Amino acid sequence: MNCEGDALETIRKVWDQKGSKTAILQMLRVHGPMSRIELTQLTDLSRATISVTINELIELGLVHETVLRQSTGGRPATNLELVPYSHIILGADLNHQTWTLGAFDLLGNTVEKGRVSFSPLTPEAAVQALVDEIPNFVKKIDKSIIPILGIGIPGLVDTHNGLLRSSAVMGWMHVDIGAMVEKALGWPTVVLNRSRARGLSECRYGAGKVYRHMIYIGIDSGIGAGIYVNRELIHGALGGAGEIGHTTVVADGPLCPCGNSGCLQMLSAAPAMELEARRLLRLGASSSLHQQPDFDLQMLQAEDICRAAEDGDELAGQVVNNAATYFGITMANLVNLLNPEAIILGGTIPKDSPAYVQTAVKVMKQRAMSQLSAATVVHIGEFKEIGGALGAANMALDRHMSFSYFSS
Repeated sequence: MNCEGDALETIRKVWDQKGSKTAILQMLRVHGPMSRIELTQLTDLSRATISVTINELIELGLVHETVLRQSTGGRPATNLELVPYSHIILGADLNHQTWTLGAFDLLGNTVEKGRVSFSPLTPEAAVQALVDEIPNFVKKIDKSIIPILGIGIPGLVDTHNGLLRSSAVMGWMHVDIGAMVEKALGWPTVVLNRSRARGLSECRYGAGKVYRHMIYIGIDSGIGAGIYVNRELIHGALGGAGEIGHTTVVADGPLCPCGNSGCLQMLSAAPAMELEARRLLRLGASSSLHQQPDFDLQMLQAEDICRAAEDGDELAGQVVNNAATYFGITMANLVNLLNPEAIILGGTIPKDSPAYVQTAVKVMKQRAMSQLSAATVVHIGEFKEIGGALGAANMALDRHMSFSYFSS
């Protein structure tokens, strides 16, 4: 297989000193199909440069023209867009002790996907399992593969340096995971927070693709967010922009693993809902939850609570309503602070509980400035597990889009 060699040869052709080809490819990746006039406006390249560069990209098989509509006379209107499946990028998303691995074209289409489990729960075991699987994974793909890798992992990630500063979920601290993977695999590797990665896939290809300014919030075992301006992820100084799960909602609330009290995720995430339901059941509250066959209070899951709430169970409804109310307050604060066009909700809770979403949106509209909340739409994310791998792969290509180091 010579997929990597073919990809590098095309990359060498695409890279040029002024970066005009790179600029056009990046615009089409991030913003989707557009006309030559729009490209001229967004890239600040001259019409002549746009014309010459587009022709070269068409010859390379990276870009093609599509007819928008039939013209009533003269030349038909056209858009320029990337050619589907011309080149492939890889991404991986880490959840507990399993990698979700994905291969995607430059338009976000999934070409191949797989899962890789590992043990023990150490950075070394995680990296080794991923690096060992990638050659086998690549053999399944008969397209030109760009040799870069994006990784999405839970925790506070310094994307600029490829460093996982901390992950309470994984129990890892100060792991230079980007360098570990690069050394073992030999590919440039970009690492980012899993929620930010999943949000980037929604921003560019999913429920948020028609918006330029949006916020993604994932709600499951924890709560994390990504903030996107002009479809670009905002990282913050240390990569922590979007850690809304650790914003204080109740001053004297439950203690969080981060050391603070009253963090949002201790009130609105899945474990918080489970703890509250167990507490109420132990106090003798009536509920259909403990009437299920082989019921075990310690095994009660958030999805059971969400399902019972949808079926009208009073206790489950109370738990969902309380959690969603705190979450709605946080959404209102985000609307007032950042004024997004859209908020996209991902993770298991929004997908399992329409009542949670309805309550949160209601509270958001009650507490945010009315003009701002009226202009903010809320959608459920379209991607499941594969979204983290897709977003991570896109971030890797964003970081290495110039390919200037391949030109020599």
